[in-house]
Amino acid sequence: MIKYILGLLTGFCLTVWYLVFDLKFDFDHTFTLNLIIAAATITATAIHFDSVRKQRKDRVWEINKESLIQLSKSLADAIEVSSKLSDREFNRMNNIPDETCTEGSAEINQQFQKTISDSLNVYKPLLNAELISAIEKYQQAEKNIEYAFEHDKFNVFEAYDNQWGAQKELQKVVSRFIKEVAGI
Repeated sequence: MIKYILGLLTGFCLTVWYLVFDLKFDFDHTFTLNLIIAAATITATAIHFDSVRKQRKDRVWEINKESLIQLSKSLADAIEVSSKLSDREFNRMNNIPDETCTEGSAEINQQFQKTISDSLNVYKPLLNAELISAIEKYQQAEKNIEYAFEHDKFNVFEAYDNQWGAQKELQKVVSRFIKEVAGI
């Protein structure tokens, strides 16, 4: 709404200025008319290109919406599970009674891995390079954590904690991409 009001005010001011200068300098009206037509054409072209850009952005969002929401949801669930598992292991290490419920964590992690795989194998052409790179970086971090745990460089708590950190980093990139594509 503000754009329209500013546009009207600008047009009104330019018209008044034109009339004042026309009375003083007696402009050639044919030349002035051609300038106005050229300016209107440039403005219409800019509006058209902006509209096409917005339509393209909207199409990208509509195409990606379901997969991105699913990725974000499964990532949020995996982060919650990793946090609970990390807390449970910390409590176990420190002999603190723990009542953290982690039932279903295997299914949630399995769903998350499937979603990650789908994102890279199915939706990769629709995603931007930054998101693809972040997913691949996360997968590499998972492999490094698994390797370190298998070779006794990490205990269970450190493995869960590092997994949680890697998932949070991926979540930042996914959230930023969703905001960008959705136009928020």
